[in-house]
Amino acid sequence: MHKEYSRRELYDLVWAKPMVKLAKEFGLSDVGLRKICVKHDIPTPPLGYWAKVSFGKPVQATPLEPPKSGISDRVLVSVFATVETPQEVVEAAHKAREQVQAPIAVPSEPPLRLHPSAQALNRALRSAKPDHEGFLDVSGPGILSANIGPSNKDRIVLLVDTLFKALDSAGHRIQATESGLKAVIDSEVMVLAVRETKDRTEHQPTKSELKAKADWEENRKKWPSLYDRERQHWRSWDNFPSGRMSLSLYDPLRPSWGSGNLLGRWHDRKTNKLESHINEILIAMLTGAAIVRHNRIAAETAERERQERHQAYLREQERLRREAQVDAFIEDKADQLFRLQKILSFRGYLTAQLTAVTSSEATALIDAVDDLVGRLQRDLSLDVLRRSVKVTD
Repeated sequence: MHKEYSRRELYDLVWAKPMVKLAKEFGLSDVGLRKICVKHDIPTPPLGYWAKVSFGKPVQATPLEPPKSGISDRVLVSVFATVETPQEVVEAAHKAREQVQAPIAVPSEPPLRLHPSAQALNRALRSAKPDHEGFLDVSGPGILSANIGPSNKDRIVLLVDTLFKALDSAGHRIQATESGLKAVIDSEVMVLAVRETKDRTEHQPTKSELKAKADWEENRKKWPSLYDRERQHWRSWDNFPSGRMSLSLYDPLRPSWGSGNLLGRWHDRKTNKLESHINEILIAMLTGAAIVRHNRIAAETAERERQERHQAYLREQERLRREAQVDAFIEDKADQLFRLQKILSFRGYLTAQLTAVTSSEATALIDAVDDLVGRLQRDLSLDVLRRSVKVTD
């Protein structure tokens, strides 16, 4: 759904309440709403503005200037339905924050003994070979899924070691499986993955690529119809590890192709590194257990309802089949009764016409009619009807 505002209307909304709260009403992130404002040249409150307001300090709003050339005065905002957070998730988040209050720091030097899962990751990274873009890609039985540059090997091992030891201390566990690692919190399962983002530079062709292009051009001069003039002889960009890591937390019961399986994601930022988010990650994992449980129960309920609907459909189809079978049986018996009535009528007519005739032919005809009447009457007898009804049951 979309809502249309003038620049002034959206400006008034943005300066009336914190961006986070307003964005939530739209079903957007504060970053997404801020991008809309920037696109339409609408100023937004600076960092610390609402803190000053809460303490009663004087503040001044940035005035809204007339739109620049090419910027419309109408703003179309995509509004998404907001999903109310289940109460059990709210309570789990509150409980998690109470449990995880002391700052958890990642050491700069490796400990004397690594967590077994961190040790397994360390061995996998040490033995991995960089791919064509320079990334180490590790996964497999008992291994945390990671795709990082070689320079971040020690960082990620220390971070994972710290996080997993914190989970162990809180009474939770990391489970090694054939497909990788799973965090088991309050009997609910979650999956972690570590990635490093990519940077890129314009590709500089190699000598072999330049030679291949020259050979191609030479052949194109000889056979222009066989060689495409617009062919691209080498890639435009070279990707390489950026040094910026991210850690993602997933619900493995949700489809991987949608966003619904993502429980949280944390990144290296200019102002802070991934290591500074250990407390947030741990809180998100404790809260995530309640989300996974809620999603699992909802999925089980939906599946149970689907099965019940399917069984009801099968019962209805069986009822209709039996109904059609009974209808066909009744119609068949009604046709037999109609035929019997015709034959009886014919017998009466025949008897009346042949009263004075005693020939063997007349007697044989009446006997044949009586035989047919007898067979029809037997098929319509109460005993036969009862047996037939039992067969259709």
